[in-house]
Amino acid sequence: MSSAFLQQLLSRRDTWRGRDLDGAARGGRPTGFAGLDRLLSQGGWPAQGLVELLCPLPCPPLLHLLLPALAGDQPGARLIANPPERPSARALARAGVPLERLLVLHGERDGLLRACYEAAASDTVATLLLWAPGGALPAGTLRRLHLGAQQGRCLLVLARPRRAARQPSPAPLRLELDCPAPGELTVTVHKQPGGRPGERCHLSLLPEHLRRPPPATATLPVLTRRPAAAHEPTPALPGRPAEPPGREAPRP
Repeated sequence: MSSAFLQQLLSRRDTWRGRDLDGAARGGRPTGFAGLDRLLSQGGWPAQGLVELLCPLPCPPLLHLLLPALAGDQPGARLIANPPERPSARALARAGVPLERLLVLHGERDGLLRACYEAAASDTVATLLLWAPGGALPAGTLRRLHLGAQQGRCLLVLARPRRAARQPSPAPLRLELDCPAPGELTVTVHKQPGGRPGERCHLSLLPEHLRRPPPATATLPVLTRRPAAAHEPTPALPGRPAEPPGREAPRP
């Protein structure tokens, strides 16, 4: 095999490279979680292309997992498509997400997928988070999304139900998510370049005081309004002086 042919083969985007012997990551976007960065062979999210997150939808912690990616300093817009609930603008801004470059997209299935493909391929969107619309996604649709994200240098994260793990996918990185407790997430590698399936890590997405469940209602003290004392003066009406204690105000 000639050296020129080998370099041409290695330069192809669909050629998977094994992990370096020293474990050094190349070209990955930091996820914001050190444990997850160590788990991923590129040291973070891929710079571009399709990533699949397999989880029991709607999976509320998923948005917390992607907040650092949405808040990164990459130029370009951020797009959240088909979220199960309306994201809180205040919470996004507090996490550092630039709201002036954020777009939340809803729509019917075919139009939504077409809009996401065009946005990912436009070279104007840095990060796109898409909750898969109802029904199975054909392999051709997944491949178009992956190629569009590569063309537009966009990180396209697709949230799919866990049963989709049985379907082959062109996504180089597929992760399974599980939420064992509020504010906690277990990430298991289903597939990644240069890595072994089954590797996992445990993440805490929220501070400890927010991960603790609230106390039961029965244990909270009962608060009642203190009745007004009988000797307290009657409040004055506008334009009329207050009555002294013990004297009833005349009827009009």
